[in-house]
Amino acid sequence: MSKAKAEPDIAELRADIAETTKEIIRLMGRRNDLARQVGRLKARESLPAEDDAVEDSRLREVTEECDRAGVDRGAGLKILAVLLAESKKAQGISPPASGPTPMSVFAKALALQKGGAKLIRLDVGEPDFRPPKAVLEACIEALVGFKTHYTEPSGIPALLLALRNYLRRKSGLEVSNDELAVTPSGRFAVYAALSATISEGDSALVLEPSWPAYKEVLHHIGAKPIMIRTKLEEGWSLSTEALAEAIRPNTKAIVLSYPNNPTGKVISPETFRSVVELADDRGLTVISDEIYNEYSSKPCPSILRTTPKKFILTSSFSKTWAMTGFRIGYAVSSRDVITKVAKMTSMEVTSVPEFIQFGAIKALDADTEVKSNVEEMKRRIDAVSEELDKIDSLEYFRPDGAMYFFPRLRKQGWSGDRFVESLLERGVSVTPGLAFGDYPDFFRISLGQPKETILEGVRRMGDLLA
Repeated sequence: MSKAKAEPDIAELRADIAETTKEIIRLMGRRNDLARQVGRLKARESLPAEDDAVEDSRLREVTEECDRAGVDRGAGLKILAVLLAESKKAQGISPPASGPTPMSVFAKALALQKGGAKLIRLDVGEPDFRPPKAVLEACIEALVGFKTHYTEPSGIPALLLALRNYLRRKSGLEVSNDELAVTPSGRFAVYAALSATISEGDSALVLEPSWPAYKEVLHHIGAKPIMIRTKLEEGWSLSTEALAEAIRPNTKAIVLSYPNNPTGKVISPETFRSVVELADDRGLTVISDEIYNEYSSKPCPSILRTTPKKFILTSSFSKTWAMTGFRIGYAVSSRDVITKVAKMTSMEVTSVPEFIQFGAIKALDADTEVKSNVEEMKRRIDAVSEELDKIDSLEYFRPDGAMYFFPRLRKQGWSGDRFVESLLERGVSVTPGLAFGDYPDFFRISLGQPKETILEGVRRMGDLLA
């Protein structure tokens, strides 16, 4: 009888692994050479630098090959993301140029002010209201009482209880402590939500125009934002058919934010339900940034009322209670997701400062101040609408909520960037539309100043375009 073939020892296996790794690198080099040839042909034949249909084919091929080879799809898509990035470099395809952002405009306007310029600041997405007095008193009391220590990453029990009561009062939804996390700002909640749901090589659907942080975070984690464009002439309405058509094999989430920044649009309940049904059907997570939910002149749908199978709500104390500098927000989701969010908070900042959390508890009961802020923002929307109606060179959608207008220029030869620069020379700062997507003829007006100050800024816009 012949002897059974001896199994390779660990040294032989490691040698095979090393050789296989080197072979993968050699294949990468060959792939890059092929990509360079493709790049030369594209340039010669004036073909577009990137082709989504080709990328979709590669995605399907890779997921199918992963299944055949017994390789985790997520790992395969990460490898593909690296290969696609290397191909683009080999072809000389540069990442999209970083355009203006609200923060870059903020920094420029601030520098001008420090240099002595007098500006009407209509670029800042920050309400000029004061935080509720009870919030300040609670923070002071907490500081005097030495509430200055590390806390649980997901928030102190008293704040979690107050948030649970607030969410029950607001939506009727019962949330447990382990489905809720306090975060160091709403921006961090968005970052944590996307990072907990989407991995390198994945993609997510994002509506345009939109706050640029969604796209920035997705790029940061190596994922691809798939932008779904909405239009002024269609009332910034979302088409669920367009959403469905845009879903790719590696799409994991849909990002919503209503009332919208910068348009002020509120999604209809019917469309919202359709989006939730689509997400449930395709196994996608709905990430709903509801930071402006209170600032709405019509009922604004929430995932706390029409709840998808997989969802993350993010919000903040910044706008509703005028607590921008406090840097405190929260997220609501499943236990698994909230565990990831809390872990990120723990790794990055340990916790939200303890005394700020005691202030936030008081904010959740400050209904009188919230009502006053909301009514004042509605008055500002009414007044600015009347003033904008006098400017023939602008067209706009009357906001349903939030604290912004997003007008389009109709004057020959004027782009949003040129208008923003010229307006700055007249002492008014606004944000160019390109900060929110492919909207070169638009600009955003923030209503974060007293009404008369805002109206003076809008009058200067009219004078400039006259």
